[in-house]
Amino acid sequence: MMKNLLTICFCWFALSVWGQQDTTFLYMDSLFQQLPEVLVRGERPVIKGEKGKLIYDVPRIIEKLPVTNAYEVLKELPGVTEQNGTLSLGGLRVTVVVNGKVTTLDKEQLRAMLEGTPVSRIEKAEIMYAAPARYQVRGPMINLILKSNLGQRSSLKGELFSSYEQSRREHINERATLLYTSGRFAADLMYTYSFGHTKNETEKWSEHELADGMHELTLNTLSSGYGGRHNIRLGTDYDFGKKNVLSMVYTSQLGYGQDRTSMHGTGNSDKADDGDRRLHNVKLDYQSSFGLTAGMDFTYFDSPGTTVLASAMEEEKKSFFYKSNQRINRLLFYLNQEHALANGWELNYGAKYRTAHDNSY
Repeated sequence: MMKNLLTICFCWFALSVWGQQDTTFLYMDSLFQQLPEVLVRGERPVIKGEKGKLIYDVPRIIEKLPVTNAYEVLKELPGVTEQNGTLSLGGLRVTVVVNGKVTTLDKEQLRAMLEGTPVSRIEKAEIMYAAPARYQVRGPMINLILKSNLGQRSSLKGELFSSYEQSRREHINERATLLYTSGRFAADLMYTYSFGHTKNETEKWSEHELADGMHELTLNTLSSGYGGRHNIRLGTDYDFGKKNVLSMVYTSQLGYGQDRTSMHGTGNSDKADDGDRRLHNVKLDYQSSFGLTAGMDFTYFDSPGTTVLASAMEEEKKSFFYKSNQRINRLLFYLNQEHALANGWELNYGAKYRTAHDNSY
């Protein structure tokens, strides 16, 4: 009885498998019949040319590179090199703008802002070896385009980043970003904080032959310090419709620090430097549907500091106390108009007014 039951179960299993195989063959045969004779496969290009500029798909370029911020992305673009903290393109110093808006921030301030911009916010980069007239920039230019969700449904996105480096002294970097969109309105907030210690030590020894004989000089120098910096960027965009967009960007950089230098040997001296840096920048920009761009840019910079120096060499002693401040107010107004002509030609013209007040001592 058991033998007959096993035989029946085996036959049923074999028939079931055969039925499945038959169905599979019918499905595969139908699939092959429906496939076209020619199958075309396409890929999105990493780079493309358009109206005198090269457009790079940044997410694809850096997908396998260890980069964390916008400044590191710029150094990875083809043709871009960095030397002594200055970016160049084709051997010429390059101007970097964000979303087509030229800033009045200096090299150091712009770098701090770019280092606080996460990679996830970057959509593409436009490289121009000769900037168009509407930007009022001479030489090569890189236009970094950030992602914008204008016109999409309401959403809120955030990102946190933190790093800790330890060599002889620690160095901390922290970053937080928020991106909010709701229909025609979009706002993004980026905050970064960095803090670190520095320490350097040198020893020098020399002999100098003078008229009264040989003189030996020794000098041991110890330099140490610390510094921190807060960076804040708030950007808002409002779309009135039909390519009429009003934008506002506020950038703030608040820094503090102290440096101390002690020298001992033939001469002795102690020096202490304390300083703060405060920067506030507001930029308003309006882009119309008929090619008109107008805006203003205001920058306030304040950097007070004190220096105390006490030195002694043989029987001569000196003490100094310095107090200084660099305070600058800078204002820029600009107006540009662009016309599209026949055969792909464009006409650009505009004007700008810049004024600055320096109250430094």
